[in-house]
Amino acid sequence: MNEAKYRVYFYRSEGGKCQACDYARAMDINHQAKAKRWFKALAEVGPELPDEYGKYLRDGVWELRVIILHHQHRFLYSYWKDFIVVTNAFLKKSAAVPDAEIEKSRKAMADWLARRGWEDL
Repeated sequence: MNEAKYRVYFYRSEGGKCQACDYARAMDINHQAKAKRWFKALAEVGPELPDEYGKYLRDGVWELRVIILHHQHRFLYSYWKDFIVVTNAFLKKSAAVPDAEIEKSRKAMADWLARRGWEDL
């Protein structure tokens, strides 16, 4: 396995809540294992991750796609220097990523930059 180019952090709100962490912990154990593999790959290659696994959405927000059968888990994140900050996660049920989820990610990243509230992977 290659050496990681990026460090992955999970955003925590000022009150200590980590929505993406809670979402990941609630996933089936096999889904968690696949998500962890993709986060490691993301740390190694960053934006070079193939589009079927992660891609740029807009406004500095990217998505990591963890697809298992009919489950379409999405983790939204942003880059800052050599950090990847995972802001939120959800089960995708529509064709497009909901604008509300992208907005949550943008606001969380702005808060992270202001406070530097994170949790190691």
